[in-house]
Amino acid sequence: MNRSGQLGSQGKLLLPQNDISRRSILRFAGLGAAVLGTAPLLAACGGSTTAAPGEETIKFNISTVPGDGFVIDAINAQNKDYAKRHLDVPKHIVPSSGVQGFQLLAAGAVEGMAADTLNLMVTHANSQKGQKPQLIGFRTMETTYGIARSKSGSWPSADASFVEKIKSLKGKKVGVPAIGSGGDLQLKLALEEAGLKYSDVTVLAVGLGAQAIPNMKANRIDAYVGVQWTTARYVAQETGGEVLVDFAEASSPDVIRNQAVVSIIANEKTIAEKPQAVNNWLLAQNDAHEFMLNDKAGAAKILNDTALGGSGLEIASAYMDHYAADVAPKLQPMFKVPKDVVERMAEVGLRFGSIKKGDITYESLVPEFARRHFPAAGSITKEQLHERHLTLSHGRRNGPDHR
Repeated sequence: MNRSGQLGSQGKLLLPQNDISRRSILRFAGLGAAVLGTAPLLAACGGSTTAAPGEETIKFNISTVPGDGFVIDAINAQNKDYAKRHLDVPKHIVPSSGVQGFQLLAAGAVEGMAADTLNLMVTHANSQKGQKPQLIGFRTMETTYGIARSKSGSWPSADASFVEKIKSLKGKKVGVPAIGSGGDLQLKLALEEAGLKYSDVTVLAVGLGAQAIPNMKANRIDAYVGVQWTTARYVAQETGGEVLVDFAEASSPDVIRNQAVVSIIANEKTIAEKPQAVNNWLLAQNDAHEFMLNDKAGAAKILNDTALGGSGLEIASAYMDHYAADVAPKLQPMFKVPKDVVERMAEVGLRFGSIKKGDITYESLVPEFARRHFPAAGSITKEQLHERHLTLSHGRRNGPDHR
């Protein structure tokens, strides 16, 4: 049986603590930080300072988690890029999962975040018009998922096929960050591609990568689905295990391998009401992107310090080489969103049954300024966004009417 929960220090499966009450969200948004689940909610951010003469500093709340898909946020904080781009981001908000991040985004406690693309599409399809999360850029146009496996038990060799590796999970306990998270969805897809059912494994919600390590060491889980390139490698390193499968490897089915999994997200209301802040945030992210290419050693140190417990510098350095060689060349200027990639990811979403045909269109998911064919080089004008807001308000946009 699949179960959602957290594993306590005594090896007991605890009830999930990731649900956020309306009162807690309102308390966070208006009166300070409410503790969410077991993860720390606020992380130090170095971006708050006064604006340069002639440009107003705009408050902007950003959600992030540790890891390579989010190292851009850590670099922005470390290098004080927010201040340079006239954003006041006094703290990064750290949810315990992507699911929780979308709850905070819907409540207005978060205004910008990066998250799993499929979770974005599901949330977009099920949100009210005018409050839908939208895709304003791709940070990564490849899959980052992988599965780390325990050092104990029987496992296939490293040169085994994708199907053989996934089939070895049958009857085992597999950890994911949260039930319904990107890692959980990708596990379902991988099992299906290997001819297995979701019920063929026992799925346990154990939190992010750092929480998976003690659970694997104590044999509470046999494998863990890492949502980021470094996660499965780091969990394997710290537990004495191995990377069972990298979803990007050549033997992986195309539907698994050929994905764009890290989206940059803001909701419609934020885009309409804070166009300059959204623009400045994209510029700050581009600053971090350039830093990763121009100072790989410095970027690797930040990734190691913020996401790998200070003990994964070799993994972090390997990721920066991977980013420069494989990730960056696929990105569009200012992270712009190609239509064919959206359509391909929507087809993947249909496989899960979480969205229906027509729920996701390029025009509804991607605001005009973020589309690859849009002539501007990344700058969002208030006029463009005001026109977009009017289209939303009067119901004249393309795409389905979600009620």
